[in-house]
Amino acid sequence: MSRSAAAIVAALVLGAPGAMLWSALGFAADAATLIAYGRHLSSECTACHRPDAGAGAIPSLAGRPAAEIFALLEDFRAGRKTNPVMVSVARSLDEQQTAALAAYFAAVPKSAPAPP
Repeated sequence: MSRSAAAIVAALVLGAPGAMLWSALGFAADAATLIAYGRHLSSECTACHRPDAGAGAIPSLAGRPAAEIFALLEDFRAGRKTNPVMVSVARSLDEQQTAALAAYFAAVPKSAPAPP
């Protein structure tokens, strides 16, 4: 994991405001901007990771801790996790996009699972 990725994960774990995350990446923005950018990027993710996913389905990302989402994407990018679709997706994202997606999905409220 790069130093900037480690700084982002640390900021996410500590619940740092979005501005600190972007600052770790060399950008200046507030949390709302970070989340809005994540929302913009999320349409490809939500095609599979539905907010109302039930047990046994592709897991929902809604409401999961941002540090967990960021770390998972980093694991896919580095090859520590091996789902071919997710490896391809993670490798297409830069650290700014990964942080924005993590912040966005952490801010989305969890939904009740869809009925089977």
